[in-house]
Amino acid sequence: MFLLKLFGENLLKLLILLGFSLLFYNTLTTHNLSQVINPQFIGNSKLGFGLLLVLTLIQAIRTLDWRHATACNCQHKIGQFCYIVCIGTLILGLIVPINPLGSTTASQKGVKFMQAGITIPASLPLPSEQAALVITDENHVRYVTALYENTAAFIGKDISLKGFVYRPDQLPDRTFLVTRFEISCCAADAVPSGLLVEWNDSQSIKNDSWVEVHGKLATVDYLGNKLPVIKAAEIIPIKPLATPYVYINN
Repeated sequence: MFLLKLFGENLLKLLILLGFSLLFYNTLTTHNLSQVINPQFIGNSKLGFGLLLVLTLIQAIRTLDWRHATACNCQHKIGQFCYIVCIGTLILGLIVPINPLGSTTASQKGVKFMQAGITIPASLPLPSEQAALVITDENHVRYVTALYENTAAFIGKDISLKGFVYRPDQLPDRTFLVTRFEISCCAADAVPSGLLVEWNDSQSIKNDSWVEVHGKLATVDYLGNKLPVIKAAEIIPIKPLATPYVYINN
């Protein structure tokens, strides 16, 4: 009876490990992996998956090895609550789809507004007189930071930016935010980051819609702070980007 009970518990542990291995595999092989973690950590994730497979193999051997159970004569009890937590987490992970974050999450986290008047880092030279500033996936974090830290250096500059529309509370009229989520490690630490946009027909643009904005940089007062704003000359609706996030290591 004892061996049968021990076999059942070992089998349950094995099934949980197999389930997490499947979850890990599905996540690693999905095209949406960059919506979960920073790409620079994908190698670490694959290493973790390899270690999980080793643990699963060890548990399979223990489950099938009756001699181990007889010689050990121990139960290694795990509380029912631990099993419930593991199984519940596994079920949620397998049935809940990976979706990009949007304005609802942005409203919960708050937008990354930075104080003006700080010198631009040496790695970010001031823009030339002629060139427009095109904010891309690769330079989003660096240049949005620079636009807040030394707004005056960019006033009147032609700016283009892609992102989703979000409206925090108490925005000035005809104004919304074009935002991307910055990720340092994974989606759990994502922080919304973007620029205010002024557009006469702003109410026609819905929250969470994706747009490409072209205009000139100016400033606007928001909650007592003078912040950069794009005076839009053109707003183009676009499809959500394949990689909706930007990464702090870029």
